[in-house]
Amino acid sequence: MNSTTPSLMQQQTAYFPALTGVRALAAYLVYVHHVRQDSWNLPELAEKLVTGGGAGVTIFFVLSGFLIAYRYEAVLQQKTIAFGSYMLRRFARIYPLYLVLSVFMLLWQKNYSGWEWFLNLSLLKAFFENEKYTGILQGWSLTVEESFYLLAPLLFLAFRRIGFITIILLLGLGCIFVFLAKQAGTTSFLSSYELMLGWSIFGRAFEFYYGYLLSKRLKSEENHERKGSKFTWLGSLGIITGLIIIGYAIGQQFIFEFPFSPFLLFNNFIFPIAITCWFYGLLTERTLFSKLLSSKLFQVLGKSSYAFYLIHLGWFFEAFYFHVHASRISAFFFLIACSIAIYYFFEEPVNQYIRRKFDARDLRKKLSQQPDFSEQKV
Repeated sequence: MNSTTPSLMQQQTAYFPALTGVRALAAYLVYVHHVRQDSWNLPELAEKLVTGGGAGVTIFFVLSGFLIAYRYEAVLQQKTIAFGSYMLRRFARIYPLYLVLSVFMLLWQKNYSGWEWFLNLSLLKAFFENEKYTGILQGWSLTVEESFYLLAPLLFLAFRRIGFITIILLLGLGCIFVFLAKQAGTTSFLSSYELMLGWSIFGRAFEFYYGYLLSKRLKSEENHERKGSKFTWLGSLGIITGLIIIGYAIGQQFIFEFPFSPFLLFNNFIFPIAITCWFYGLLTERTLFSKLLSSKLFQVLGKSSYAFYLIHLGWFFEAFYFHVHASRISAFFFLIACSIAIYYFFEEPVNQYIRRKFDARDLRKKLSQQPDFSEQKV
């Protein structure tokens, strides 16, 4: 191992305050995208910027690729952490809150379809065209996240050995699945190339791959801190420009036959480059922007952003908007308050409880495997 490479313990416990703040911005972009109205009468560029806000999900995917690769690639490769323990940490982080909110939403929607409950609770719904927006509408992205978590050890191995070819192979595999699904006459499961490219790991892996490349770059640098603010400003400009381009690209098609729409081509393969540049600047350059995102306020907002993302559409929004105050701005602050409460009173306590329970179990298991353990017990 290179002497400049952080230790395995440092990697696994690494915390990047500015990227926690980024999570809040990404969640708020998605919110603005979903609640936008024509009556806002925004200038054209601003309107397209707001429309492109759904690409906040792309920011989440690149961020996940970076964090999982930085913290777990080496320990999974060297088997210093079991795959089960790694998955438990991912499960404890995202599933308990998703489970509770999904059950609540499905009951509120009066959805009694056993099939749709299964797809929602198993995090498989984004593979199915007709069911991908059931339950928590935006929860489809967790299908992609969970696929990445499960495949991470294999993907990291492939990224190390064949690099970008991995993405090509995944796209090819996705096309094969769509072809076979069409031959079988399916009307929902991977029923189109658009579904495969936009809503599954087969079409979204490039976003995680760029996060992986950023983690490799950061680990290889002896000193992360750089002078200047070049990458931060280039990345910020790229983010804003990219969101506007995505806003224009939504709903457009090429005049020639091509499996990707302009939106998917730009969102999945070009926009992640700007995101990665921005992340690199935030992580290595001391700027006012990185300090702001690392502030205590943005740490709270970032940590509660997962709850915000899950509740920003559905009962919480509608209960406030239709029964308290019909203002999307007021609803925004109400949702922030709810998400902070959910994070501190449910999400984080449950996460820590599950981890403590299984860490204690693992410790007992290790102790029981010591030859003299039975003699030491009193």
